[in-house]
Amino acid sequence: MMAVTVYLTGHLKSYTGGETEARLHADFSSVRNVLNSLWQRHPALRDRILTEHGEIRQHVNIFVGSDDVKRLKGLDTPVSNGEVHIFNAVSGG
Repeated sequence: MMAVTVYLTGHLKSYTGGETEARLHADFSSVRNVLNSLWQRHPALRDRILTEHGEIRQHVNIFVGSDDVKRLKGLDTPVSNGEVHIFNAVSGG
């Protein structure tokens, strides 16, 4: 069994009871599997991270290690190093 730690940006902690890290234990083959496990612990996060069609919201970035999953296989990106980071995209002008 593999453990994955999901690191959440501070703006999401109101949906997690203040947690900014979630350590999950299972055999995760992809980011999708990690997120499905995360929703079981914190169901309110789902709508903040994914659209109603199950896609990553435009303003949300999900990284496996230092790799942006939107530039790889999206939610089907393999989780190899045991770390997933979720945070809001920074925009400005």
